[in-house]
This record gives sequence, C-alpha cells and structure tokens, in this order.
Amino acid sequence: MRRLLPMLLVLVVLSPAARADGAVSDAPALSDSLLLEAPDFAALRPRLLTLSTARVVETAWTLVPRLITLDRPDLLLDFLEFWDDRGGGFEPILRTRILAAIWDGAFDESLYDEGIPALLDEWEWRDPDALTPGRNEFDRFMALFADQLLPHQVEGSLPEYFCLLYSDRGEEAAALLAEEQLADTWLRWYVDHPLAIDGEGAAVVDDAGVEAVKAASPSSLLLTVGLWWPRGDVALAGDHVLVGGLFEQRLGDWFLRLPLEVRLGRTDRPYLVDQDGVRALSDRFDAVYLGVEGGRPVAAWRGVSLEAFAGLGYDGILPFKDEDVTLATLNANLGLGLRWQRPGRRPLLGLDVRREWLATRNEGPDSLAGGAWSLRLGAGLRFGPLGTPPGASPQSN
Repeated sequence: MRRLLPMLLVLVVLSPAARADGAVSDAPALSDSLLLEAPDFAALRPRLLTLSTARVVETAWTLVPRLITLDRPDLLLDFLEFWDDRGGGFEPILRTRILAAIWDGAFDESLYDEGIPALLDEWEWRDPDALTPGRNEFDRFMALFADQLLPHQVEGSLPEYFCLLYSDRGEEAAALLAEEQLADTWLRWYVDHPLAIDGEGAAVVDDAGVEAVKAASPSSLLLTVGLWWPRGDVALAGDHVLVGGLFEQRLGDWFLRLPLEVRLGRTDRPYLVDQDGVRALSDRFDAVYLGVEGGRPVAAWRGVSLEAFAGLGYDGILPFKDEDVTLATLNANLGLGLRWQRPGRRPLLGLDVRREWLATRNEGPDSLAGGAWSLRLGAGLRFGPLGTPPGASPQSN
C-alpha cells in the first residue's frame, strides 16, 4: 500500500471530509487522531451504536473516504460490515468492498455473488439529481479512488475491470469484460445470466437464467480417501481406511451422487462365516460399498457450501480369497458435507461425515450388523459453468 501514498495525499485534499461545500457532517466523536490510533474497530463501535440507520448512512458518506485517506483498510472493512448490518445500501457497500480489496491486494471473486449485475447497473445508470449531496460527494471520491488504483492493476484482470467501471469508464470496462481472458470467471457468467435484486436485496433469476442453469447441470468427479469406524456387531472388523471415487450430478438445487468405496484389510479378531453352505473362520475384510446419495445444500458462503444428504447402497465383504462367498447387506446412511471451489476454477475439494446403518449379512453369532461413522475427503474437478457456486445453482440465494 505504500506505493499508493502519493495517491492518498491527493485524496486527502479531494475527499468530502476536506471540502467545505456540501459535505455531510460526520459522527462528532470520530476524530482523525482516534481513527489513526484505534487498535481495531471495537474502539469505534460504541460511538456508532447510538446512531440511527439513517445517521449511519450519512456518516458512511464521509467516514469511508476518511478511512481511505488515513490508510486504515482494517477499520474500513469492519465498518462496512457494521454498515451492512444496519442496512446501508447494497451497491455502495459492494463497490467499496471491491475497491478496498483491490487497494489491500486481497481481491477475489468471493466478494460478490449472482446478484452483482443488477448492482453494476445501479452504479452505471445512477441519477445524481436523485441522490443526496453527501452521496454524490462519496461517489465522486470513490471514482477518483478507482482512477488512482487503475495504473497499479494487472492488464486484462478483473481488478482492472472494476477500476475502469467505478472510475466511470463503462465502455472500456465492458470491452475488457468481453475479452477472452475473462471468459472463465464468475463475473462473466453472472453478467451473461443476469439476475434481478428484489426489495430485500435477494437475488432472483430471470427466465433466461433459469433455462441456462437447467441446461448446464454441472457435474464433478472426485477421488476420495477416508476412515471408517464400525459400531455394534461389525465392530470386530476394526477401523479401516477408505479409498474410492465419487461422481456427482447437480440437478438444480439438488444433487445426485454415485460413490464407490473399498475397505481392505483384516479384522481385529476372526469371525465365523456361516453362509451358502460354508462354515469357517476368517479374518479377511475386503469390503466394497456402491451406493446412491441424494441431497441439497443448506447454506453457502464465499465458495464454501454446507450440504445434507442421504444414501443407500450395496455393502459386500469377501471373507475368503478362494471361495465364491459374499456377505452382502444394505448400507443406509445420513451425512453432512462441505464443498469448496475457488471462483473461476475447476478444482473442487470435499469433506463428508456420515452415520451408517448396516443390516445383518451373516448367519450365526457374527452377524456383522450394526453401524459405522465414516469420514470422506475428496479432491477432483468440476465440469460445467464455472460461475455456478458449488453449493447452489444460480437461481438460489
């Protein structure tokens, strides 16, 4: 950020807080010395909590530029969270978050979601005559801020696009976004499949977006490894390592998975096999699980989704190497999982925890029934539109 010091000095002079004409007064207790010396946002919060929502918005028009000119991105990001919680306005907050992240070298596409096209339009088609003087001063400052950030951005990058857009160079920004190097980004997907923003700030897909999502139906393939901890009668098998694969097909807000897992090794103690006319002891536990899982995301945040699912499948054991005997049963399970995918990238990571229930599969005293807990880690690739978050289709919010 030190390379931007000359720019900050210019902005000090041009910021709304430094202008006498039309500036909106700030919260009186927030002096420059306090903003410079505050160890964190907790030092400012008590002075802001007493403000009404309208007063927080008025304060934001001058406080945001002051935090930028005083070189306090840490306080700025925390204030934006506070402002957002108080209902300050979606477009100015998002615009500030994006420019602040670019300024701080922390930009990535998790800053926005499928609702961004409507907010970009709100900026480009704003009517200054319909805005307050404080808001217009804020917009002029942020446009200058974006203009000063622009020369420091990588050519052809998303930060360059946002600096062009927010410095009121909309045509140049649109031309850059249409370039091939930005075709594989979430922003390009969202702009090509625009959503509307309802009165409460929720993203709502239009008909064209719904059809595009239905046509896309993204899928993924992961290689998995994990651990299996049996309970009940099957606990005699002992803990085992899982290896396998997982194919997933997204179907709107839902998903369907086909897992294949292998558990190899020996049991903790021999067990009596009494099946298909064979009665003998074995300590082999070469097991295969082939199932079907279905579920849906229950929450998503910045490329990470929390998912719930249920599964049912074949669970078979080969107790002997040279005998044609299989001990098979149904495996029913419930699970929670996490999926993480970097915006605009195909690699996908997964983590699943399952509770399994196993029916009887062997006659005699060792039924090998019971249950298990299992942990499954996966890594692989996702196929389909990169703009669709791993935890939800674009029509969901």
